[in-house]
Amino acid sequence: MPEITPTAAPRGKTHWAVHVNHRHRSLGYAMLLVVVGLHVAPQDRSPLLWLVLVAHFAVYPQLAFWLARRAADPMAAEIRHMYLDALSLGAWIAVLHFPLWISFVMVIGCLLNLTLYRGTRGWLEALSLLAVGCALAGSITGWTLQPQTDPWVTALAIVSVSLYLFFVSLDSQKRSMRLRDTRQELQTKELALQQQLAEIQSLQTQLREQVRRDALTGLFNRHHLSDVMERELARCARDGQPLSLLMIDIDYFKRINDSYGHQVGDDVLRETARLLLERTRDSDMLFRYGGEEFLLVLVAADAVVAKAVAEELRQRYELSPLALAGRPVMATLSIGVATFADHGVDFYSLVQAADQALYRAKRAGRNRVEVA
Repeated sequence: MPEITPTAAPRGKTHWAVHVNHRHRSLGYAMLLVVVGLHVAPQDRSPLLWLVLVAHFAVYPQLAFWLARRAADPMAAEIRHMYLDALSLGAWIAVLHFPLWISFVMVIGCLLNLTLYRGTRGWLEALSLLAVGCALAGSITGWTLQPQTDPWVTALAIVSVSLYLFFVSLDSQKRSMRLRDTRQELQTKELALQQQLAEIQSLQTQLREQVRRDALTGLFNRHHLSDVMERELARCARDGQPLSLLMIDIDYFKRINDSYGHQVGDDVLRETARLLLERTRDSDMLFRYGGEEFLLVLVAADAVVAKAVAEELRQRYELSPLALAGRPVMATLSIGVATFADHGVDFYSLVQAADQALYRAKRAGRNRVEVA
């Protein structure tokens, strides 16, 4: 059994071990007082022995409790008192001339108490202190051996040790149950804490996703676009693959806002985002660039492929009236195309080239595709 490390009780509270040992010591010493008293009553013993007997078995347990409650380290004080128990009871065994059942009760009590708190080391310490106490008292009173006890004393000693073991076991069981309940409570709290941490992590993930997403359309935003392009352009440069940008603008979007209202304008943006997503590959990435502008990143697509994709998007969008608020809204797209590394080798130059191509598409009458 592992040794219990001495610990100080919180200020204003009595250490649990002090309470438990006071209960055990008071009970055990009270029963010993009766047993030893009955044993020595027929003998011609001096009044001094009776005085010491009452002082030790009746007064000492209360004094030990009082001292332990006020000690800076109550647990260490209790260990010292258990050492004193073993030493003094060893002396009583010699003084009483080694009565078998009374000696057995005293030895069992000391071994049990110190083993509970100090493990194997406590068991050895109890035996050693009992032997020292016997040796000191025996050297004074002599080594007379009188193991016999009166049958009533024997019976009372057996009952006493049985009751003592019962109450010690009962206290241990109660403490084990409290420890089990505490452990279960801690496990429940740990599970609740893990759930809270999982919820926090989920919220953090959602917040990170919200930072990367446009609130209106749900598409990735310009902030995330910079991170993606830096990574993708580095990969294209390393692998020698093309990459194209499609700068997409809704034609006459201001006119839609003025004619139908800003709510319909927002609906147009959401519906446009949906239609574009439906017509792009899983490997492609669609962003809301700002206002009525969208930017589509085509992975592993050169200028020829990019222009073909842009034409298909433009034509399908033109032929797909936007059903908003129960009425069809017609709109068209202008698209500018730029390709790595034909029209730029970094994000800024590619976006600038795509934007200039978009500008030419608008100048040429809108609803068309221009390549940088």
